[in-house]
Amino acid sequence: MKAAKKVIQGGTSSGKTYGIIPILIDKATKTPKLKITVVAETIPAVKDGTVDIFKQIMDETGRWRESAWISNPMEYTFVNGSRIQFKAFETFGKAKASGKRDILFLNEANHIPYTIADALMIRSKETYIDYNPDAAFWATEEVLKEPNSEFLLLIYKDNEGLPSETLEDLLIKKSKAFYNIDLPDDELLKPENIKNNFFSNWWKVYGLGIEGGLQGVVFQNWTTYKELPSSFLYKLFVVDWGGNDPTTLTELNIDSGNKRLYIKQIVYTPLILNSKLIEKIQEVNPDNRFVICDSARKDKIFELQMAKIKAFGGPKGAGSIIEGIDLLQDFEIFIHENSADAIREFSNHKWVVDKKTGKMLNVPEDKDNHIIDPTTYGIRFYKRNINPK
Repeated sequence: MKAAKKVIQGGTSSGKTYGIIPILIDKATKTPKLKITVVAETIPAVKDGTVDIFKQIMDETGRWRESAWISNPMEYTFVNGSRIQFKAFETFGKAKASGKRDILFLNEANHIPYTIADALMIRSKETYIDYNPDAAFWATEEVLKEPNSEFLLLIYKDNEGLPSETLEDLLIKKSKAFYNIDLPDDELLKPENIKNNFFSNWWKVYGLGIEGGLQGVVFQNWTTYKELPSSFLYKLFVVDWGGNDPTTLTELNIDSGNKRLYIKQIVYTPLILNSKLIEKIQEVNPDNRFVICDSARKDKIFELQMAKIKAFGGPKGAGSIIEGIDLLQDFEIFIHENSADAIREFSNHKWVVDKKTGKMLNVPEDKDNHIIDPTTYGIRFYKRNINPK
């Protein structure tokens, strides 16, 4: 790719980031005093993504020098004076103030606001942009319309180092999406072959690497249930504290083997006394299962603990509520048919619409989430403490 702005669109496990980082390392080692900036949505996303990959590649190629690395700010300086810095920017002003650079890499760019990305690109001689095309955004609508841009599409089949277990997981998703998974791609997405709308859209984006419609309503991977199945389920409860907003108590039953999540609304009431909530928890939770709560109200959690309830503050995501949405979208979700408020939330929880452009942003609206948010706390707790697979 030779254009100043290189747009790399693709599916999951296609090797986009693993392909770009070695190019940046090669450029840094061959040209003295280059300034290269790698940017993601948040600092945790940078640390868990591009920094880990950079360190791994440098170590595997025998180039890593611990003395060349500064952890705060995250920056590596090569022998020839070139340096690669890893950053995240909260505002346009901070992006603008970061100055000029030779090369910019916007990792998972669909989660980076255009105002920030544009402030960085205009101060960069060369830009790499990678992303999963879950919806239309500024890379396709702005950058690719410019004459100095170039496009590359990658999918999992392009990744020669794809682990067999990852391929197996991808094909499981594909089997959830379509009746006949062996059809050619142009026939695969025909309506008569679609088994599940959410997973067919998921495969379109993450399997085929083409722009999908994962916008509008956030969750499409749910239906209702009447009775729990007889298969093994792990039960816990989750709480979201309210006030004028509802306080909620929700029962979760998790079938990790089949990636199924069963949700039952117990309490959905504003202005409920904590003593009344404790009574309800003790009534529906005689086995004293874990109760995972919004960690913001430690005083209320302590009151539950004093009542001998195994209550804990729920772990929250690493800097992004998108991570919580991704957790839930990895399950087939079943909501009890009498859980009216839970059904309403999952029906109405939507992506924010940019009022100027009318486009969907990769941020959910901050409403219709009093059951959705604590459910993500419960799933994180389960994955970290009960079943980390």
